[in-house]
This record gives sequence, C-alpha cells and structure tokens, in this order.
Amino acid sequence: MTARRAGVKRKPKVPLKRVLNLVVTALVICLGPILIGVGTHLVDVDEELAQTGAQVAGTVVKFDDDVTKASARRMKVEFQAWDGSDHATWAAVDHDQHPAVGDEVTVAYREQDAGQAIVLGFESDGVWLRGVGVVLTVIFGGLGLIFVIAFLRGYFRKGPKGT
Repeated sequence: MTARRAGVKRKPKVPLKRVLNLVVTALVICLGPILIGVGTHLVDVDEELAQTGAQVAGTVVKFDDDVTKASARRMKVEFQAWDGSDHATWAAVDHDQHPAVGDEVTVAYREQDAGQAIVLGFESDGVWLRGVGVVLTVIFGGLGLIFVIAFLRGYFRKGPKGT
C-alpha cells in the first residue's frame, strides 16, 4: 500500500485565468512595437512610390474641413492613369493644410497597378499608425516597467520564499 508523503511540497498549478491574463498583457505590450513597424513599412512604401511611380495631376473631389475630428481629415482625389482609366485615392490631411474641392494635386501611382496611389505632399496612413504605436508603447511599456519594478522591490524586501 502506498501512503501520502506528508513531507513533500507540491507546486500549486497556475490557474488558467492567470495564464490568459499574462498572454493578453504580453500581446498588448507587443501591439505598440508592431504598429510602429507596420507604420514605418507603409511610410517606406509610400516614399518609394513617390520616387519611382508615375506622376499625374489629380483633382480633389471630396474634403470635409471639420477641424474637431482629426481622424476625419481626409480627402478623396480622382486622377486618370496613363492608359486613360479613371481612379481615386484617399489622403490624410494635416491641420495646416487646407485643400478645397476642385484643387489640383499631384498623384503618384504604380504603373502596373494604378490602385496603389498616393497624393504627394500629404501624409501617409503609416504616419498615423506609427504615432499610435509610439503612444501605446509608451503607455503600456511604461506601465509594464512600473509593475516589474514594484514586483522586484517586493521580492527583494520579502526574500525569495517570503521570509
């Protein structure tokens, strides 16, 4: 017959809720750097397109100048590719820029795919993503650092076994 060993201490199992909280926390902390990377990639692609793409004149066909909504400051620009096909693209508008419907702007597009186009002189969507990534990294990375420091302070005050 086997008897229970009274002297053997067993490690308590980590509850699933605690593991899920750790996974979600790690994902949130990693979200900022991921957005920074994606935003930087989009900016690089747009810069490459501005240098190597075909450039044509485009016309602003829609723009809402509501300065209270920074995310809504976008304009729609229609342009005609070299093959005669009509296309449209959207561009983010900075607060110091004030285009009007009917204004002419320069559009750069990929000759193989005119659907990939940017409006020169206006922001790339990657700038917004990169900014959000920086904000999230500062907030959640800072909070994570504070929690790690608080944990380590408590750990070293009590000792490794809580004595």
